[in-house]
Amino acid sequence: MSQKANPTLIGAFVCCAIAIAIGAIVYFGSANLFTKKQTFVTYFDQSVSGLAVGSNVKYKGVTIGKVSKVQLRFQGANEPPLVRVLYEIDADNLLNKYRLNINIFDRNAHNRAVENGFRAKLDFESLISGQLYIALDFYKEAAPAILQEEAPNGPFEVPAQPSDIDTLLANLTKAIGNLGSIDFKTLANQLQSLLVTARDNINAMHLEQLGSSLNRTSEALDNLVTGEQVKSVLSSVRQSFEQLTGTLKNLNPAIADLKPTLDQAKNSLTNLQKATAELNRLLKPDSGLRYQLDASLSQIGAAAESIQRLSDFLQRHPNSLIFGRKIPNSGQP
Repeated sequence: MSQKANPTLIGAFVCCAIAIAIGAIVYFGSANLFTKKQTFVTYFDQSVSGLAVGSNVKYKGVTIGKVSKVQLRFQGANEPPLVRVLYEIDADNLLNKYRLNINIFDRNAHNRAVENGFRAKLDFESLISGQLYIALDFYKEAAPAILQEEAPNGPFEVPAQPSDIDTLLANLTKAIGNLGSIDFKTLANQLQSLLVTARDNINAMHLEQLGSSLNRTSEALDNLVTGEQVKSVLSSVRQSFEQLTGTLKNLNPAIADLKPTLDQAKNSLTNLQKATAELNRLLKPDSGLRYQLDASLSQIGAAAESIQRLSDFLQRHPNSLIFGRKIPNSGQP
């Protein structure tokens, strides 16, 4: 016989399963259940292609919220429709200088921020994928705000700031369109002609001959460096240095033997300097010895001049040594 099931055990198992399910729901849902979020709205009059639910909302590049809804609102028969974008901002991502959460639920504070240029603008999250995000910031030259939200208790409206996305996309479309006017065939022919010309110029350089010439030059330099003449010259230079070194070593004893002679020569030079100084003192222009010397030199000069005249006379009249000098008659020259 099979054993009968215990109803108490089955009931306890069912209760535990129910408790686990409730705990999981509370745990996974608590992230959004207790967060402090405020809903904002912006009306765009341009294409929002690339913006979807879950797109980021950033301020100064920091993600502070997510897009929650994208709607299209028609204005009238003669007015273009507007895109109504709702997004939520998490207050936990905004702190003041005291590290306290900023109050984003004050409508009066929000209105003052809008008056000071607080605006929302579309920008590229990725140029490759074309995904957009909403960029919030303050603009000093923002146009006066034109609000579209009519309900006073509805979400906080942030006026839209014109974006450059349309202009960028228009320029990109124009550039892609201009590609059709490019003659790629002619461009390819010109490129091929350029390659052929470059190849001909390279062939005209005779790179093979240039390489052979460089090889021969390298071999000649190697032979010059390793040749017998260079080795002989280097050997001679080495021998000369060795002889010069030996000579300098042999001079050291001779220099030691010459030291007494050099000392005597130094003493002689000192005595000569003293004698020269004494001679300079005696031969000064205002000294008595200089005056006497000048007088004696003058007398010696006069005597030498007289002797010179006598020598000249004797050379012309040598017989005057025997007969004497004749006295010329008066009236005769």
